[in-house]
Amino acid sequence: MNASEANQLEVVLQRIGSESFEAAQAREKSTFANFAGQNEERLILFGAGPLGRLVLHGLKQAGLRPITFADNNERLWNTDIEGVPVLAPSTASDLYRDSACFVVTIYNGSPARHQLKALGCKNVAPSAALFWKYGEVFTPNFGIELPHKLPAYADEIKACREVLADEDSRRELAGQLEWRYWLDDDALPPSLSPSETYFPMDLMVPSEEEVFVDCGSFQGDILPSFTSHWNGKFKHIFAIEPDPQNREVLGTTAGNLGLKDRLTALPYAVGQQSGMVSFASTGTMASRVVDGGEPSISVECRRLDDISWPLTPTYVKMDIEGAEPQALVGATGLLRRHHPILAVCTYHRSEHLWQIPNLIRSIAPEYNLFLRRYAEECWEGVCYAIPDHRLKRA
Repeated sequence: MNASEANQLEVVLQRIGSESFEAAQAREKSTFANFAGQNEERLILFGAGPLGRLVLHGLKQAGLRPITFADNNERLWNTDIEGVPVLAPSTASDLYRDSACFVVTIYNGSPARHQLKALGCKNVAPSAALFWKYGEVFTPNFGIELPHKLPAYADEIKACREVLADEDSRRELAGQLEWRYWLDDDALPPSLSPSETYFPMDLMVPSEEEVFVDCGSFQGDILPSFTSHWNGKFKHIFAIEPDPQNREVLGTTAGNLGLKDRLTALPYAVGQQSGMVSFASTGTMASRVVDGGEPSISVECRRLDDISWPLTPTYVKMDIEGAEPQALVGATGLLRRHHPILAVCTYHRSEHLWQIPNLIRSIAPEYNLFLRRYAEECWEGVCYAIPDHRLKRA
């Protein structure tokens, strides 16, 4: 690591430290108003996909109901989502361009913000600013934390910088910290192609003996990408998905891809302890382990170390709605004995960006650790842990 890489993060941390606790709190409370003007409670969610639906649920907890969704998907126009109508963007702008704030709830939101401005919408806000306003509902989930809480992590963040393997990762760490504190889009390095998510072919060498473990397989949505990147030359897939609704679709996906003979679906949640857990089964990407307080079913949670693997995992992906640290602890033996490549999501909770690399280093220090991101803002961030024998050499 050269001096400029260290200095970049130090400069960001120094700037953060120069703002008082009180000033940071005041800024996080006022930021959304700067976007929304007089329309702070008259909201239109632009984007009726997964993020928009998660934001809808959060707003309901905060006691707010958006006026409508707007979405570019014509098939959604004139339908409703949980009683909230979906309009074409042009219709929504005609009706509300001056009387509502359009909150962009899309993972790559800059084109939508430009579209809304071109339609003449007066108040357009990124979703992160809304998350600050209703921090008790949205933070530290959704990859966002309130600015006044970030200085407490300074030592962990510096430790993370020291364990990262390349300049791009350290630049991502510093840029993410700066963006999360000021919502300054210019602080962020460019995001990478979504087609490479979980499979960084510039960092690792695929193997024809690959045994891929897909923790949080959902409906098999990344299986086409995996099989394409490996050109169909791999040994087996273990698709771990506890939601029975998702698992049913997963089976169809596997059949359509011709994978049934090389795919085993496992009906587990993964975590730090094996046993029964409460699980919110929604048939969506929001399905997750819960503590209670919402409708749930009981599912079996397994430590990866407690699964009797007929084939030794060589590549493990984790996208499990914030349970990644617990799952890593539950895989300690696997990581230390076999060093599979890891692709672990870092964006479900703000602190995971630095805590997950630090945790992997504490479990198995032999890994080379990288941070990469495949969408704007904080979304689709992944930590890769690659053993020396799988590392792609220049």
